[in-house]
Parts: sequence; structure tokens; C-alpha cells
Amino acid sequence: MSRRLKLIFVGIAFLSLPVFVSAVSLGEKVDFFVDPTYDFSQREEISATLQKIESGIYFYIDDEWLKTLDYQEKQRVEQALASLGTEFYYKIYPTLTSNYGSEWKPGIDKDNRITILIHQMKEGAGGYFKSGDEYPRLQVPNSNQREMVYFNADYITDSLAKSFLAHEFTHLITFNQKDKIQGIEEEVWLNEARAEYAPTLVGYDSEYEGSNLERRVKQFLEEPSNSITEWQNTPSDYGVLNLFTQYLVEQYGVKILADSLQSKEVGISSLNSALEKNGFKEDFSQIFTDWTVAIFVNDCSLAPLDS
Repeated sequence: MSRRLKLIFVGIAFLSLPVFVSAVSLGEKVDFFVDPTYDFSQREEISATLQKIESGIYFYIDDEWLKTLDYQEKQRVEQALASLGTEFYYKIYPTLTSNYGSEWKPGIDKDNRITILIHQMKEGAGGYFKSGDEYPRLQVPNSNQREMVYFNADYITDSLAKSFLAHEFTHLITFNQKDKIQGIEEEVWLNEARAEYAPTLVGYDSEYEGSNLERRVKQFLEEPSNSITEWQNTPSDYGVLNLFTQYLVEQYGVKILADSLQSKEVGISSLNSALEKNGFKEDFSQIFTDWTVAIFVNDCSLAPLDS
């Protein structure tokens, strides 16, 4: 092998190696790739500063948004981050990992903490997860090469923030359990179903007023005949999926969601396998029909629903 070819080979091998994050410190600035379809200004890249380090989390805040805050607003954000960090460490993380399994840990960045990037997003978006961040840039050029989720800055001091964190963290878990361990990609609607149930599982929907569940019920009632499996990422998609998942777990237990996540199958097939594994005779089709009947019993004015 020529020296030139050896150098090329070594270079490719080096780029393929796992990423190791150096020691971080408060105040450090990092450039992040963001999703322009979510970003308020449709940016593809932003600069953010590490504002807080909590047990299990690095909180980075978009520099442009941070400049718009006065002293009191910054103090409220600081308090909100501390509260979120506590919720994550003592409630969200242990509850979700004990039911669904772990995220990729220490993951691509060889760091046990996850990263939360806070930036201003379009109205209505609570946050998002990019699976591309779990791959090296040699494979995904706009990867941030971290276990991370993204938060809408407009909601960081909102009471729903902890529900949004539970939702987005579930996507990190799903990536590890399906993509990394099983080598398959979950269907979007079922990926979202588990994430939608996460706030309920952690206990954040126990008080209905002001909860994420209340929000989803309102969205469901606006368009109750929306399909569950034909995902368009609309508010009504989340509404109908949340209510169906609530019914599924209430009738058959959260283990159905957990076992379908551990399955080598995806979508409806994985749910059917989980139901059979747990001794139930019903399949997804029957459960969906039963749920539709339950909806009609509660409100006969509803139009027929689509699976």
C-alpha cells in the first residue's frame, strides 16, 4: 500500500472513531446545528453558551435569544433550569429508564450527561430531537455529535417544560433501544406515542388542569377523526395519538409500550407481539375499534376515526 493510500485510510479511520468531548465549563460557547423547520428565524446554525450544568444535563442557551432578556428574566430562566435539572434527575430519568430502558450512554460523545439546547422556535413547538446528532459528521454533516434534545425558549419557564423534557428524552431512549440495539428505525407514530405517554408515566398529568394531557384533549376535540398512524406532525396528530395511547395503557398496561420498544419489530407488528407476549388475545385492530366505540359512547357527535 502506498504512503498516500495509507494516509487516506488512516484519515478515514480517524473520522469514523467515536467523538470524545473535552471537559466543559460554564460560559463556554459552542456552535450548534439546528433544524430550520423549527427555528423561529429558520436558521441552520446558532451560537450558544453553556449556562448551567446539572446532574445529567448540560443547558446551552442561544446567544441571540439570551441578549433579549433583562436581569430579572435571566434570573427566572436560571431558576427554571435548576428546577428542570432536579426534575430530570429525581423523576424523569429514573421513571422513564426503568420502564423504557436507557438512552445510549455514554453515547457518541462519551459523556453521561445529555445536552439541552434552548433556542426560540416557531409558535406551538415545545421541542424536538434529531437522530442525526447520534452519528459522526462523516456520516451526517450537520450532526452535533451529542446525546441532545432541543427546547423552545418560549416555554422554558412554563409549567409544561418538564412534560416537554420527558417527551423529548423518550426519543433519546427510543433511538438507543431501536436504532442502536435492534438496528431498526421505529415508525414515527409509535415513537411519538411512547413520548406522548411519558409525562403521564412520570406523573405530570395527575393534575389535569394546565397539564399536557389537557392540552392534547383540546387538540383532539378540534379534529377527532384524524388518523393515528398517518403521521403529519400536526397538533391534531398529537391529540388523537395521546388519547389512544392513554386508552391502550389504561386497558393493557405500560408494559405493552415497553415490550414493543424492546421488540425487533416496529409499529403495529411490535404492539401485536407485545400484546401476545403479555397474554392478551386482542390485537391492535381490535383495540383501536374498542377505543373508537369508547369515544363514540362519550360523544356520539364524533365522526368515524381512522387508524
